[in-house]
This record gives sequence, structure tokens and C-alpha cells, in this order.
Amino acid sequence: MPMDLLDRFLRPLRGRPLTRRYPDEPAVLPLTARGLPELDPQRCDASADCVAVCPTGAISLTPDRWTVDAGRCVFCDACVLACPREAIHLGPRFELASRSRAGLRATTRIGGRR
Repeated sequence: MPMDLLDRFLRPLRGRPLTRRYPDEPAVLPLTARGLPELDPQRCDASADCVAVCPTGAISLTPDRWTVDAGRCVFCDACVLACPREAIHLGPRFELASRSRAGLRATTRIGGRR
């Protein structure tokens, strides 16, 4: 039994580390990793189906802006599935740290007004 404990203690020292030195080395994520939802403003028809199905209320829609709150989003893909024009997809953005609450909101102008 004591040798087992010694082996468990020494095993990490004998091999290479299993983690990366993030953020010095970028994270390598699989293609199936889910990031923050993104909107294609040319395809959006402002039907608000995405707002209705969002389980956390992370998405808001005004006549000219679509906003997703990263602090509330659980990356569930419900908005992507509900969009009738396939204007939403889960993007590659996963680093969502912010120093303010406003920094967690991503806004996209819709309706052809930029």
C-alpha cells in the first residue's frame, strides 16, 4: 500500500504535464466545441423565435439590434434550431471573461442598418 502512494506521487514527475500553459499556448478545441451564438444580420428576419426558445433569457431583440448575454447563455443550441432562416450559429468564441457586466453582451445590428 505505501508503494502505491509513492507511485501516485511520483507519476506526474516522470511524465510530461497533461495540461497546456494557457493562455501562453492557445487552447485547442474540437470542432464540436460550442462557443457564443453569432448572428448573420443579412439572414435575420427578426421573428424573435430565438428569444422565445432561449431557456435562460440570454437573447434580446429590438427592431434594429440582436443581443446575446454571455453571462446568461448556456450554449444549448436552442436558438440555432429555432431560427427559421438559419441566421444563428454557435461561433468559435469561448473566451468570455470580462471586467464588467456590459462586456458580456454581444450586439449585432440587423435590418440592413450598420
